Amino acid sequence: MEIAVERVFTNKILEEAARRFNVTVEENPLGDFENYIFHAKDESGVSYVLRLTHSSHRSEKQVEAQLDFLQYLKEHGAKIAGPYYSESRKLVEGIRTVDGTFFYASLFAYAKGERVKGDTSIYWGNEFFEAWGKAIGQLHRLTIDYPKTKYRDTWEVEEKAIIDELDDEKVQNIAYILMEEIKALPMEKKTFGLMHGDIHQGNFHYDGKELTIFDFDDATYNYFIHDLAMVIYYSVLSTAWTEQEKTLFARKQLHVLRKGYELEHQLEESWYESLPLFLRLRDIGLYGTIQKKFKGKEMPVHFQKLADAIYVRIIKQEAIVNI
Repeated sequence: MEIAVERVFTNKILEEAARRFNVTVEENPLGDFENYIFHAKDESGVSYVLRLTHSSHRSEKQVEAQLDFLQYLKEHGAKIAGPYYSESRKLVEGIRTVDGTFFYASLFAYAKGERVKGDTSIYWGNEFFEAWGKAIGQLHRLTIDYPKTKYRDTWEVEEKAIIDELDDEKVQNIAYILMEEIKALPMEKKTFGLMHGDIHQGNFHYDGKELTIFDFDDATYNYFIHDLAMVIYYSVLSTAWTEQEKTLFARKQLHVLRKGYELEHQLEESWYESLPLFLRLRDIGLYGTIQKKFKGKEMPVHFQKLADAIYVRIIKQEAIVNI
């Protein structure tokens, strides 16, 4: 979390958020990278997730639009961790901080199943990959008929905001050129729409049959192929495999992903040919996010190693895998 946000987040803020949703929360957060995430329980012991989003990250209207999208998906049968109302019948509760900024609190269902931690998980394999693809395809099929909202950005707004803050001019120039290449791709109803945008292993649980997806904080208008690129990217990102091993795995995984995805929705072959563009864009987005989060702070060693590896690929203008 950025230093400015850490300074205004207090136990009183957390207690007030919990009070408004009538839950109790565990003291230690489940996550604090872009939002504060806490495990919560109601009086009956039912588990939830309480999220606090700072106003420097999202406006109240943006959070509301995200939750409206979740409600739509939930009502149409999507396997997602949907939102719940507060005691005052609000999906979003604004809590003012000492410096006049706000935290926006939201409560979500606690997803059934468990996190699949890469190739160390008993689930890691073709059956899981097919389910992963099917879950993404379902969201894409449903979003086609979702009404347009002005309170969720298109992908280039989000990416440009990250790129503009980079200190490295060489990386910036490469990134801007890449964005222009992607912007030249056609935007059609069956290939472009409001979507999750970040369906990696940390943003869903799996029960052995189905995924339950959560954390739609990055939901933007984007090309559908981007969601499939994210699966490949995060499946190989933290492995110790060689480049050749990563590429071989990614090609096999994509074949199975498509099998599941196409049970719900289909993309023309040309879209899969654009995967390297989106893999490169994810490198740039992740690199910029890491630099921003640790600006003015000491970067942990594992993040520094990750950032260094990404930087090399960016400069070489290479994707994480040759697919």
